[in-house]
Amino acid sequence: MIIYPFYIDKRLNCKTNENIDVKLLYPIIANDDESLYIEIKDIQYVNNLYNVSQYLQNNIITLNKTYRTYDIVNITGVGGNETIINIADDIYDSTLSTLEKYKENTILNYDTTNNIFKISNTKYDMEYKTDTLTNNQDPFIISLGLALNHYNNIFIDNVNNQLNFKPETHYIIFSNKSASGDLMKTISYKLKYNGSVPIISELLFTLKIEGSNDKLIWNEILPLINDTLNISWGYGETTAIKGVNNVNLINNIPYRYYKLSILRINMMPVDNPNLYDAFKLNFIEMKKTTYNVGYTESPVKVNITIPDGFYKISSYISTINNLLESHNIILTYNNINNKISISNNSTFIPSYLSVDMDAITYIYFKSKNLQINIGSEKETFLLSRGITYNLENGINLINSQKIILTTNLELEMNTHNEIIGGNDLATGLGDIICWLNNDTPPLSCVNYENMQNTRYKIKNKQINNIIFNIYNEKSQQIALDNMLISFHIIKL
Repeated sequence: MIIYPFYIDKRLNCKTNENIDVKLLYPIIANDDESLYIEIKDIQYVNNLYNVSQYLQNNIITLNKTYRTYDIVNITGVGGNETIINIADDIYDSTLSTLEKYKENTILNYDTTNNIFKISNTKYDMEYKTDTLTNNQDPFIISLGLALNHYNNIFIDNVNNQLNFKPETHYIIFSNKSASGDLMKTISYKLKYNGSVPIISELLFTLKIEGSNDKLIWNEILPLINDTLNISWGYGETTAIKGVNNVNLINNIPYRYYKLSILRINMMPVDNPNLYDAFKLNFIEMKKTTYNVGYTESPVKVNITIPDGFYKISSYISTINNLLESHNIILTYNNINNKISISNNSTFIPSYLSVDMDAITYIYFKSKNLQINIGSEKETFLLSRGITYNLENGINLINSQKIILTTNLELEMNTHNEIIGGNDLATGLGDIICWLNNDTPPLSCVNYENMQNTRYKIKNKQINNIIFNIYNEKSQQIALDNMLISFHIIKL
């Protein structure tokens, strides 16, 4: 019997390789009446492979989503059945006195830099642009003397209302604070002439209506019939109040913001510009119709990448939850059965131009490694809103339960294996000559000693080099960069 001993430190020549290639100085040759055997004596390495990594392909959770963009408006209301956009009831409290006053929870804001007075309550915001604004001096209030004030509630029909609304100077913007905007379909308004400056030529005014969803881009909303928004005063006319009622508008969009302003269309030049100060806004009433919104769908793939590292259950769950937080998906760990449940907690109220990024969500665990880690029998499944999905198996974060050695040498008795593939790097194994327990804590030392002196008979009669391929139990070749191995080739 001749023993050829080998003592190999993988770090010397094969540190980053997924195998150990032992090149012999001289071939080992057996005569016809001799046989060769291989016997692994001992193996040692530090278990330093991350249990979650790109290398193991268990670090990416994919969300296959369907986004719904609500960009289709279906008008359901019937002409003539429009309802009032009731800003007055939101801001003013008519029970306080005969002169309208603000509700207690109405908020006033004075932007004196931009001369914008803001009124806000639960349902609506309103901005009034004026030519001058002083802190705590409400431009909507008219002093009547004797501690009495008149509140210019322009949303009710009152002859005393007279809000400064000079053409091309003042404007009002109002917005519905709910998710669904108002779809304005008709409008009524009145102007009041106080007679302070005589009318020496015909005057023509019109109401400009604009809609926007971002306050940056404004689209003009025109009347269904031309000139029906126009109000005129003739030469020398002294009529105090004039207006138009229920003018139909060309509008099929529920804008978030509406902007109202007065334009002047002069029949003749006006010599005295103060004439326009004599005209005030007396009343405005907007009506809306009912509608619903439809959507278009688009598929979106989102990859959630878990950083490479050593994870215990608590850090694994918390890391994934942090990554999924923006998608309103939560993982919950049950420490009694060691299983994970997944919940889709997203909510959504459709509104025009809103995007439901969680309309349909499928979660996808691409690799078998990831499925085993997280405890799922299924590769993919639907995460419905408000539903908790309980995964079938317990969580398993062991990086590798076994380390497997195979060789390029041809064994007389082939080994049989039935081993799963953990990812798309899985390959066939060949003949197994060593099967090591690897279920140890991260960065601990794995020691194997062949106490039974197990050896395998080799068909080869001449050996020029010996290659050991290193696998985990999921058929993936791995590079254990610090393995120490001793083995014998025995000739009998």
